[in-house]
Amino acid sequence: MPVEGFARHLVLYRGDDGTAHLFDAHCPHLGAHLGYGGRVVGNQIECPFHGWRFDGRGQCVAVPGVDSIRVRTCLKAWYVSEVNDCVMAWFDPDDGEPDWIMPELPEFTDPAWSRFKLGKDWVIRTHVQEIAENGMDLAHFPHLHRQQTIRAESAGFEARGPMAIHRITQQHNMFGIGKWLNWQIAGSLDVGYIGLGCVVNRAHIREKISIDYCVVFDFLPIDGERVRVHSRYSIRRKGLLTLPLLQIAIRSGGETIDQDVTIWENKAYRARPSLSAVDGPVMPFRKWAQQFYGSHKPKNDESPVGVLTGRAS
Repeated sequence: MPVEGFARHLVLYRGDDGTAHLFDAHCPHLGAHLGYGGRVVGNQIECPFHGWRFDGRGQCVAVPGVDSIRVRTCLKAWYVSEVNDCVMAWFDPDDGEPDWIMPELPEFTDPAWSRFKLGKDWVIRTHVQEIAENGMDLAHFPHLHRQQTIRAESAGFEARGPMAIHRITQQHNMFGIGKWLNWQIAGSLDVGYIGLGCVVNRAHIREKISIDYCVVFDFLPIDGERVRVHSRYSIRRKGLLTLPLLQIAIRSGGETIDQDVTIWENKAYRARPSLSAVDGPVMPFRKWAQQFYGSHKPKNDESPVGVLTGRAS
């Protein structure tokens, strides 16, 4: 299948042995895109134009009509791993090898949790760091997302290497009527970061009703201006209520991101924002995020928009 990512055209395929491979998409021979008309032969991929075949390392192993392959040419192979029911690719603008791996999330294998269900997908005209930073900006929760949140307060931001977590306490506006019926449910939200390519939201409610949600957002920078966002949802099983509650979460999560999209696509990046006392740990988050840019790290007074984020799955 053809894939656009990291300002490149890519091709993703799975061989007969089940292994996923990701290559630069255009054949080094005469430039055909292997994702359009190409086919998988065993564990190899065949070019639709002249039938050249490449193995899982990207090395040319067959040319029709040629008995002895003397063509020392290959496709650029990308490092991929499959974890949490997802094919993850490693990108580094300096072409460095992976120096950390995507961890397995326990909710994907714990039978106490429902199977993850796909939510809404988006292509958003923004930078991947802008989306990730949203989990730091507490002041916008009760204002922009007031149908869901009445109040949110930071309980601490912790960072360790490529991982980070923002712990939040909040008052939920149940079904949008909490303000009027005094039906406010206390809960917590842990916004976990795995690089800038994945955000894991774990929501817990322990007042009047006990609910645990896990929402995974996967980010693929298409180029310096667009990001593809996938969402996946799971809930700790609640018997017959599991599916209805999961559907409510998917609908509510989609509506919330839809509200953010309008802001993201039209906002200006402020390298030195004027922050108030009710804003969250925006600047500590930005300091943590700098590690993912390699030698392409933006200067302190420079917007990351247009700088392609690296070193992230």
